[in-house]
Formats: sequence, structure tokens, C-alpha cells
Amino acid sequence: MKQIENCTAVVLAGGESKRMGSDKAMVELAGKPMAAHIVEMIDPLFSDILISVREYRTDVTLPQIKDDSAGSGCSTSKGRGPMVGIKSALEAAESDWIFVIACDMPFVSTALIQELASHRADNDAVLTYVSDRPQPLFSFYAKSSLSLMQARIAEGQRSMMRLIDKLDVCLLSEAQVKKIDPQLKSLMSLDSIEDVKKMEL
Repeated sequence: MKQIENCTAVVLAGGESKRMGSDKAMVELAGKPMAAHIVEMIDPLFSDILISVREYRTDVTLPQIKDDSAGSGCSTSKGRGPMVGIKSALEAAESDWIFVIACDMPFVSTALIQELASHRADNDAVLTYVSDRPQPLFSFYAKSSLSLMQARIAEGQRSMMRLIDKLDVCLLSEAQVKKIDPQLKSLMSLDSIEDVKKMEL
């Protein structure tokens, strides 16, 4: 499997996991933590993989990026959001691009990731457009998007959808995605224990 050049993978594991009731990244699916499923699948594609966290964790062996909540006007849990983790990852990454995936999306299609990567030229971000909306947590973001993220976070604006509206974005349609991932499983997030149990049946 050919590696994706000039790109760092980032697994977002800094959410509050309110619906899950426990740390999503470590919830087991088929005998392994969800985050481990993701890392195992994407490892052949990327030379560098980072884990984005709210606080540094002792149960993670990969390099960790702590989101810059305190420095971004996001010191409370209410103020946190994925943009903070993505911004911090872009600041830390040595590559010009990052690929972002949420830790509760374990059904990864490497073919879909490769297809998204092929559309990076001359764009700030590459996303899928499924269920009538962009899907920001299975996406590529360029360093060129960082200044706008920093500015919006400083202003207290942390909506990913409003950010995407202001970036040069390539959107892969649902039809395009289904050619690679017919059931859209790559974009399926397991938000609760009930979701996990259903997938194990």
C-alpha cells in the first residue's frame, strides 16, 4: 500500500464522550479499543500518526498532541470542539497536510482515504459530502487553513461548518464516496455503547 506523501494522520481523541459514558477511544469493539482499530488500518498509509488529546494519557504509545484549549479561549469543556484539536495538530505537524479522523470511526476504508488524498492540490481541505452536509472529521486539512482556524478560535468561533464555508475545499459527493465505500461505513461514528453492541451482533 503506497504511503500518502507530506501528510500526518491525526486521531481525534479529545472529546468528552458524554453519550458513550466512558472514553470512546478505549471502548472495545471486537476485542480491541476503537482507536486501535483505526491506527492499525491507517498505519500503512502514513509515516507519522498523532493522537489528539485533552490531557496527556499513559495508555497511548503514539505521539500525543494536547489541544491548546487554554491558549485559545477554550478553557472550559463547553468551549472545546474538534477545531481546537485540528488547529493544534496542524501547528505540531511537520508535514503540509494532516488527515483527521475521529476516534469513534473504526470502519476505515483506506481506499477512500487515498481517494481523498488525490484531490489535495490547490485546496485548503478535502472532505466528503454525505447526508447533505460536509463530514469534517474524516478529512484532509492543509497548513494553509491554519491561520483562519487560529483567527476564528481567537474570536470564539469554533463551528467547523462555518470554517469550511470560508476555505477552498474539495468535496467528494455521496455518489463518489459510495463507489468506494458503498455502505458509507468509513463515516459511521459509534457514539454510544448501544451503537457498539449493534455492530458486534
